[in-house]
Amino acid sequence: MKKILFLLIACISFSLSAQNEENAGTYFLFNETVKGEILDYKLDLNSDGTFQFTSYRKDISKNEYHHHSKGTWTVSNKVIHFTTENIDLEDKKALDFTGTTARVFKKSPRNKSDEVKPTFLQFYKSKIFWIENLKISKKE
Repeated sequence: MKKILFLLIACISFSLSAQNEENAGTYFLFNETVKGEILDYKLDLNSDGTFQFTSYRKDISKNEYHHHSKGTWTVSNKVIHFTTENIDLEDKKALDFTGTTARVFKKSPRNKSDEVKPTFLQFYKSKIFWIENLKISKKE
């Protein structure tokens, strides 16, 4: 019985680790308009289940906004769930990612065509209004 329980726990751990490795990486969005507005987002999903998010925005009036977040992430049914601990929110520029969900989209391994499909992450649900539906590309 102990061997079966150990094997079950090992399989679950391996499965979760594989999902983290598969989705881990750096995701980004950089956009600069002709008027000089800048959007610069970067999300690092680490294979150990931690993340760091930074955002920089400069508007047409040259006002600059910096925000950041860090915490943990897990994968369940291909959905990434983010959690930010209260200790991470001490800074006024820190964002609360708790409850934020996203999914990674990439070319299917069954698709054998030469078509290039970039990998990207799309946020679905978040308390941060400008994060919802945001798509950011994976740095390959």
